[in-house]
Amino acid sequence: MTSQDDIIRSEILQAGLHLYKGAGPAKITMENVAKATGRSRTSLYYYFKDKDEIFQAVLECIAHDVATEIRTAVVKAGTLNEKITVFCTTKIKTSQEWKRVFNAIEGFIGADEKFKHTQSLDTLHRKLIHLEKGILMDAFAEVEHLFPRKLSYSDKDMLAFIIYSGVRGIRREVYDQNDPHDAKMAVQLLCDMVAKWLVV
Repeated sequence: MTSQDDIIRSEILQAGLHLYKGAGPAKITMENVAKATGRSRTSLYYYFKDKDEIFQAVLECIAHDVATEIRTAVVKAGTLNEKITVFCTTKIKTSQEWKRVFNAIEGFIGADEKFKHTQSLDTLHRKLIHLEKGILMDAFAEVEHLFPRKLSYSDKDMLAFIIYSGVRGIRREVYDQNDPHDAKMAVQLLCDMVAKWLVV
């Protein structure tokens, strides 16, 4: 059962996320979050030591929300090829959604804030890679009894790396660099190559 403290903490984080999306990390102050939640500023210190801790917790929420959306889609898929395909397409979808938010934020924060914000996004990126690797490793574990050969942990680790870095590259080239290749076809080819490697 969710405790009252968990509910309040969640309200604080939702307020922080709303402020972040609306005006960037500088707007996540103890005073602004207190106003947004209808609580006193001093009461926030029971849950977070300062605004930076709230901001880091907001980034954690973003990472977990993205990973949950991807994991939910992957779990529903049947074969490993379908799971990998859904992983890739959902990853591209969530990345594009958040890319728009991050680009908007970059547009209205000052130069001094941009460096710190970029560092925060690098931390978010590393957290997402960790969570995405876990999703793929779980997908492999679910169906590895069907593989014609036993894969070592390092094989699965490398396979996960190729998939999550491959889909990031596809998304970046097609959507950020305007490469004319079709993203869906590229994802399908990546998934087919992985499937063929598994049965060799």
